[in-house]
Amino acid sequence: MAKVKRVAATNQKLLEVDGAAWSGFDRVGIDLIPAPVTMAASVSGQMALSQNHGKVRRVEARLAHNGQSLSVRLSWQDAQRDDQIGDLDRFVDGAAVMFPLQGDANPFTMGDAQHPVNAWLWRADQPEPFDVIARGYSTSQRRPASSSQLEANALYRDGGWHLVFQRPLQPGNGEFTRFAPGEPARIAFAIWEGSNAERAGQKAISGAFVDLELEA
Repeated sequence: MAKVKRVAATNQKLLEVDGAAWSGFDRVGIDLIPAPVTMAASVSGQMALSQNHGKVRRVEARLAHNGQSLSVRLSWQDAQRDDQIGDLDRFVDGAAVMFPLQGDANPFTMGDAQHPVNAWLWRADQPEPFDVIARGYSTSQRRPASSSQLEANALYRDGGWHLVFQRPLQPGNGEFTRFAPGEPARIAFAIWEGSNAERAGQKAISGAFVDLELEA
């Protein structure tokens, strides 16, 4: 169980990666594993043969809410900054957090037709994040950040990325995960290492969902 601390900081202050609003927070260390791409054989036989993905093996998370928005701050080591695609064999760094829209969604398969998941996706070469809905492998639908007021802010420093995702607890109509203080939630993590040619299902993941509890 990871606590989501309630703070008095504004949304703008929590979006500041190095802002004082994040000082004094406990860091939750999440071990990562290579995504089980063999499970995607029916969708992509070539992807299912991947063996060298999942280079990043740990991410640290800090979580907060201010009664209006949920903010998730991630940090991970990455010796090479990959934020541009210069050729067909170049890939960029990325990160995502994922939430079940229904409690029994499978994080390894990104849900299924009956149990969708909602993810927030950041790519180092994009000015804005994507809000994603998925119902299993090869079903991800990227939606503009404006659809749920999702925001992200990233900083590369000292051999690693530091990233903040932020989104209202209760966005507008649509298939979005909703949060409320005092009510449980769950989260999973994914990191893409661009210099390791990671993309799509080739990534490092946390595997099982981590239980969250938003302070009232």
